[in-house]
Amino acid sequence: MAAGAETRGSWSAASSAGQNFGGGWTAEAHQSGGVTGSWTLLDASGKILLRGGWSASKSPQAWNGAWRATVTGRDGGYSGTWTAQTPLPPKSPMIDMIESALRAVLTGTWKSNAHSGSWSIRTFPRPSN
Repeated sequence: MAAGAETRGSWSAASSAGQNFGGGWTAEAHQSGGVTGSWTLLDASGKILLRGGWSASKSPQAWNGAWRATVTGRDGGYSGTWTAQTPLPPKSPMIDMIESALRAVLTGTWKSNAHSGSWSIRTFPRPSN
C-alpha cells in the first residue's frame, strides 16, 4: 500500500475482564512509517456506538508499538501498547502487517493502564475500478 492510500477492515478485541468489542477501521500509511485511521465500535446488531480516530507506530526491530484512540465529540481518549503475532520479518514496516491481514486474520495483544487483552483484525480487499 502506498503512503496516502486507505485500507479498510474489521476488528475485534477481548479484555482480560471478559468484555468483547468489535467494529470497523480504516488505515492510512505515512512516509514516516506510522499509520493513522478511523474506527467504529458496533453493538451486536451492527449499530455504531462510538467512532473516532487512531494512530499507531511500531518499534523498528519488533512487532510491538504504541497506539492512541480518540472518541469523536469527547475530550481525552485511550492509549496503550500492542504486540502482534506475524511471520513477517521484525524490520518490516507496519503497513506490511496490515496488508498481511488480507490473507489471514492477524492477532495480537493490547495493554492500556491496568487493562489488557487480545485483538484481531481482518483487512478487506480494495474494490477494483
